[in-house]
Amino acid sequence: MGEVFAGRYELLDPIAMGGMGTVWCVLDRADHQVKAAKILRQSDAASLLRFVREQSMRIDHLHVVTPQSWAGMDDRVLFTMPLVRGGSVADLLKQYGALPVRWVALLVDQTLQALEAVHGAGIVHRDVKPANLLLEPTGGGRPHVRLTDFGIAAPLDEPRMTRASMVIGSPGYMAPEQWRGADPDFRSDLYSVGRVGIEMLTGVRPTADSPGLDVDALRTDDEHRDALLDLLAKACDEDPAQRPASAAGMRAELAALRLDTLPASLGETVTVRDHFDGLATTLPGSPTDTSASTRLDHGTAPATRVDHRTAPGTRVDHGAATRVQPVAPAQVGSRLPAYVLLVVGLVAVLVGAWLLLT
Repeated sequence: MGEVFAGRYELLDPIAMGGMGTVWCVLDRADHQVKAAKILRQSDAASLLRFVREQSMRIDHLHVVTPQSWAGMDDRVLFTMPLVRGGSVADLLKQYGALPVRWVALLVDQTLQALEAVHGAGIVHRDVKPANLLLEPTGGGRPHVRLTDFGIAAPLDEPRMTRASMVIGSPGYMAPEQWRGADPDFRSDLYSVGRVGIEMLTGVRPTADSPGLDVDALRTDDEHRDALLDLLAKACDEDPAQRPASAAGMRAELAALRLDTLPASLGETVTVRDHFDGLATTLPGSPTDTSASTRLDHGTAPATRVDHRTAPGTRVDHGAATRVQPVAPAQVGSRLPAYVLLVVGLVAVLVGAWLLLT
């Protein structure tokens, strides 16, 4: 049995590791469901604040994955999310390289649908990249992508709380204005979508020092591919004003290309397999741990206060401790049969006499 976090979440296997924490496959002993969970140090105030934001965002959309619950233990915080079993677009690119045009169009469209919901909630994701686009295990059928990891997401109308010198995002996918430390902008996410789309189309990963796009060098004799390339390149314009104005607007331009109706090309064999094949979603009969020291809060976000101007200590309230009330034992009657009392009395007399003689 692995470590049990906060008396509830059994850590099964690590899924991924990053600078902000580790993602685990966990068993929730409360409902016996297998879930994904991200664990980070509580002492990392900035990361904790971003995760509190993530927890508070209740975006319910078929192409978005948001946290379900959180728990704190010692100096660590754990956030649970649904386990998406098909890996990520990053895994798909490692396996296949450049993807078919029809697949790229579908994945870009679904990512834009996710961003419509996120932007509709007033949130800028700021970290759209292949590793944050998870896939359901659809086999060789139509792909189903889900946008995840809101660890550095920010409300559009909230002043930045990071220092001007701090760059937030993933090199290669960040918009130029993110590098300059500009305020959050929905169009920065569209730039990232363009970069991800071009990577899916070409199989070439962008780097932090990548020069401006040379679209002509990327063209082929496939008119459908080139039409999609032009739209993705437009989203990657260095000037935000030249990009599509919104995720919905970019979706409309993509739909006008009618690429999702393209027939599967000869030899097109892209398969999204189940990366957790053999691991059931529900594990019945799992033991339940009722540790009295567990602290859980599955409702509102914890009361966290972080002032980045004066950098005081961070106060974190993980909710009231779980109380385990023991079951009261059955009441035992006080009236015993007379012969039992007589025997007990005789034994007491004999024991007393023996003690006096010795």
